[in-house]
Amino acid sequence: KNLDVRSARIVLNPAKAPLRPRPPDPKKKITLPDVFPERVHLVDATVIVRNRPHDFVMEHVDLDLDPRNPGQLTIDKVQLVGGQMWLKVATQTSYANRILILREVALSNDERVRELRVDASRIGERKLATNLDYSAGAGKLSASLALNETQSSLNTDLHLHAENLPTGVINKYVALPEDFILGQIEKFDVDLSGLISAPRTWQGRLTAQISNFQQQGIAVDRGIFQISAGNGMAILQRGDLIEGENQFHLRGSAELPVNIKEFGHTPATLEVALTAPDLQKATAEMPHKLSGAAQLNGKIAIKDGKLSGELAVAAASLGFEDGAVEKLNATIKLSKIMPPNAADQPAHKATAGQGAAAATAAKKPWYADLKSETTLNISNLKLRDYEADAVEGSLRSTDDLVTFEHLLVRRKQNQFAMRGEYRLPKDLREAVMQPAKIDMSLNAIELGDYWKADSPNRITGPLQINGKVEWNNGVGNGQVSIYGSNLRVRGLVFRQLSAQYSIVNSTVYLNDFTASLNERDYVSANGIVDLRAPYHYRGKFSANVSDLSTLKPLLNAYGNERELAGSLAIDWEGTGDAAKFKNSGKLKLTLAKGRYGDLQSVQANVDATYTPNGLDIPIIFFGSNKMDFQAILQAKGETLEITKIQLDQGQAKYAGGYISIPFIWRNLGTGAPVCPPNGKVIANFQSENIEIKKLFQDVGAKPMASGTVNVKLDAQGTLADLNARLDLQMRDLRSERLPNLEPATFDLSAQAQHNQLVISGKLQQAKIQPMELTANLPFNVAKIVRERKLADETPVTAKVRLPRSSVNFVHRLVTAIQELDGDLALDVDVSGTLGQPILRGAGDMTVNVARANNVTLPALRNFKARLNFARDALTLEQFGGELSGGHFTMSGRVTFPKLTAPNLDLQLKADSALVARNDTLTARVDADVKVTGPIGSANVTGTVAMTNSQFLKNLDLIPIGLPGRPAPQPPSARPDFSIPQPPFRNWKFDVTIKTKDPVLIRGSLANGGAVSDLHLTGTGLRPALQGTVRLEKVEATLPFSRLEVSSGFVYFDPSDSFNPKLDLHGTSVIHDHTIRVYIYGTSLAPEAIFTSEPPLPQEEIISLLATGATREELTGSNNLLAARAATLLVQQLYRKIFKKGQPTQSNSVFDRLDLDVGTVDPRTGQQQATARLKINDQFVFVGDIGVGGDYRGMLKYLIRFR
Repeated sequence: KNLDVRSARIVLNPAKAPLRPRPPDPKKKITLPDVFPERVHLVDATVIVRNRPHDFVMEHVDLDLDPRNPGQLTIDKVQLVGGQMWLKVATQTSYANRILILREVALSNDERVRELRVDASRIGERKLATNLDYSAGAGKLSASLALNETQSSLNTDLHLHAENLPTGVINKYVALPEDFILGQIEKFDVDLSGLISAPRTWQGRLTAQISNFQQQGIAVDRGIFQISAGNGMAILQRGDLIEGENQFHLRGSAELPVNIKEFGHTPATLEVALTAPDLQKATAEMPHKLSGAAQLNGKIAIKDGKLSGELAVAAASLGFEDGAVEKLNATIKLSKIMPPNAADQPAHKATAGQGAAAATAAKKPWYADLKSETTLNISNLKLRDYEADAVEGSLRSTDDLVTFEHLLVRRKQNQFAMRGEYRLPKDLREAVMQPAKIDMSLNAIELGDYWKADSPNRITGPLQINGKVEWNNGVGNGQVSIYGSNLRVRGLVFRQLSAQYSIVNSTVYLNDFTASLNERDYVSANGIVDLRAPYHYRGKFSANVSDLSTLKPLLNAYGNERELAGSLAIDWEGTGDAAKFKNSGKLKLTLAKGRYGDLQSVQANVDATYTPNGLDIPIIFFGSNKMDFQAILQAKGETLEITKIQLDQGQAKYAGGYISIPFIWRNLGTGAPVCPPNGKVIANFQSENIEIKKLFQDVGAKPMASGTVNVKLDAQGTLADLNARLDLQMRDLRSERLPNLEPATFDLSAQAQHNQLVISGKLQQAKIQPMELTANLPFNVAKIVRERKLADETPVTAKVRLPRSSVNFVHRLVTAIQELDGDLALDVDVSGTLGQPILRGAGDMTVNVARANNVTLPALRNFKARLNFARDALTLEQFGGELSGGHFTMSGRVTFPKLTAPNLDLQLKADSALVARNDTLTARVDADVKVTGPIGSANVTGTVAMTNSQFLKNLDLIPIGLPGRPAPQPPSARPDFSIPQPPFRNWKFDVTIKTKDPVLIRGSLANGGAVSDLHLTGTGLRPALQGTVRLEKVEATLPFSRLEVSSGFVYFDPSDSFNPKLDLHGTSVIHDHTIRVYIYGTSLAPEAIFTSEPPLPQEEIISLLATGATREELTGSNNLLAARAATLLVQQLYRKIFKKGQPTQSNSVFDRLDLDVGTVDPRTGQQQATARLKINDQFVFVGDIGVGGDYRGMLKYLIRFR
């Protein structure tokens, strides 16, 4: 009757196996607790239930339940399985008549259990009731549950109502990550009654409404679900997910089974419909974004114990990160006879002789009775640099046999085809041992068609590949043949390419591989490789290029225009086991009479042999007309020696030395140490006054700097106790790129002794104070070699100091800066470890004014930066300035979880900051951009909005009308933008680029505005633009007419971001003709269509737009040509003298005035001059003057018919 527990610690599930809810066993009756004590007294009790990812914990529980007096509940700590935790939970309790009541249990500032009531007063009648009233923020949840034990099961009556609850509540109480589900539960109602283990007795309904739902890249504006149960049926009346124009609908029904384990076997149907006209919005939160439109329709049904389903997917203008698809259609059909429940199968009694074999036979494999059929059709596929007109495929499966009936990739007259089959394994771990067949062929009359025409990696020429391979029990057999001719890649032509492979018992026999550049120059190989461990191989490789100038087109393709000449021969032969690194072979390389750029008489000779026990290279020689390098390398026993190291230039000795380190060649590829810690180290290397510029020139490289360098290295001892010193001295150090910068000196010394490394360095230059660097850290070479890295727990002490110096030296450092005034200082200490550094110090910089030589760039004023180094973070306490009236700031911090792996959390804001200004462009932006994540793979997100910007461009009229002027040439190179340099190459972008107000277009010949709605995605290496630029009220003034652009769009697609699509519609009225212009295509290949009312040929329309007259009128009178030229000249002079620098104006006198000289008067047959002045769209004043002095004036009213 009474429960009294003191200082108890109870641990359940000590094996820590994951605890998951399981459906009730229909063969076992569910019962209520038999005993509810009349009085409970707990003092310092702890209950722990082992689970994953976290244990459920109630720590230091004090509880007093007395039916006669109010009690108290206190818990020091409550932890849920998801890791959520509450501390110091306390509340009053009531326990009269076995009715437990808890009120106002505060869990956090905005979360509390207002009341929890457990009514066990009728437990003797086998009845139990529970009520809950809970609130979180502005949301609330109320629930009641009544349980009544029957003869067969537990009768349940559940009522639940929730509204305005954040979905974070679900994350918390079902052990999900904190931000796994985001959104708002607007309404959630459940009314359900019936026996728990007998679904057919269930009666009730469920209604749910959610908003702003997000879950791992899936975003939904609104979701509505309605489910009802009754009369043995469950009906999904509504299941709708809506995201803008994108909608996902579910409808279905199912017969409720007699017991809960029969779910999935009773008749049921489910219909699925997805309409996504805006995939860009639907996938905006996903890591792999799409664009275009898609539809999905399908139906899944269970009938007579058989599951069947059909799904159809259709997509149009589908774009993704690395490409695009014009159309995609896919269908999936499947059926499977559902296996009976294990609980429903008769017990199988096996004799001792039958045992496990009989039990296995009773259970069918997972693919049994499964049939499927899948088809795929894709048109106009673009993937990076590759293109295909069509991709078609079909796949069928019956039980364990999966058949690839065909996969075709067609491009023009080229075709790749593949078919095959595969037997599914009962155990997925045996997948590689299953029987399989592949039959493939490539018939490419022009292989280059599979690439974009402007791709630098395009391979052109005919190529054929045929192959057939089979696997059985992990053993492969088959053959592959390759043949091509006149294959061209980056300017290099292979006259013939051929290869023959045979596979016998998983051993690949490369019978022949030959790539011929011409009759004398070739690459050839043959060999044998076993595809099974330890991957035994034997092979030969030969390359002979008698004239290296043959390879010059390949260098030119990479932008290297240096001369190349000489002969090269490479011969290799080897055998061994690749997995064990037990190999033997020999290599010989000879380069003679070579030339590379200014280097002439280049020679190279390498002769090497290797066995499992050692490496011997008695000859390493590289020489030219300017310098020689030679050395001998030998790995034998437990030592690796490099002797007779010598670098000479003529009679001058650059450097020399000797190196011997402990290295056991035979231990490569084994678990034994390669570099024993007790092995002896001897190293001596010294250079004397090496001229840096000359050294770069001697090796054919572009000098980065000039000056002299001296290096001295001495080392002895063992890896475990190394005594070494390195001294580096650079004098008269100058940058070749910055000749105006005064010379600098740099000294660096590093000493390793007693497993400690001390580094000190100093940079001195006339315009700044000396910058000093010191560092001290443990340096156990044996441990570093063994672990192949410096351990994160390595202590480090370092200091970087730059006394306050003027920043004016940057003016000489960066010649693009015209004026610079300010100062900077830096003083930073580093302690802690590499894995957990502790920073201390500060840096600041002030720039009063900075101007660039490029007048387009705005002047920077009042820039101040203050950096604070504390603990593991660099914080930007102040970072901002003014850009010609606009302001910009950067805030945030850079944390160093490891000293070598900084993590960025920065935010850049700009308010009408001027980023460019010249005679043509004025650009101001508002910006809010964040840079977060590791420096090697940061995420750049935010918005950039252009404001108060304009584009001004004045064009000369006369060159438009001058005959004989050459046509404009297309761009010489395809525009592209990429940042291949790390770390920016891997940064991910998600930036919206828009116009806060239209960018004004102003000029002598056009005015209007442009509005952008663009999205920058992709990475620094492969950025992608998506969106539109819309032209607003753009009017272009032509020499003899005015073109109004009624609709103008420029579409950017991620698959080809810097070649946008054009869609421009314009109208011009010339004399009695209305001309319409439609420009389409891409910026690199635009197309135009001209139409007119009344109809005219294309040539006549173009003549009207350019000259204001038809070709017949122009060829009929030289005076008319002279009049047109005079009109152009007058317009040009008028604008240059009177309208200089002013934007074009609508309805100026030249737009409305038309003058023809030399036309024939139809009344008299004599020549005359005619002037037309357009008053508006209906009225035109016309005046004629004849050669005899007669004149006439008319007012015309125009009526236009369509």
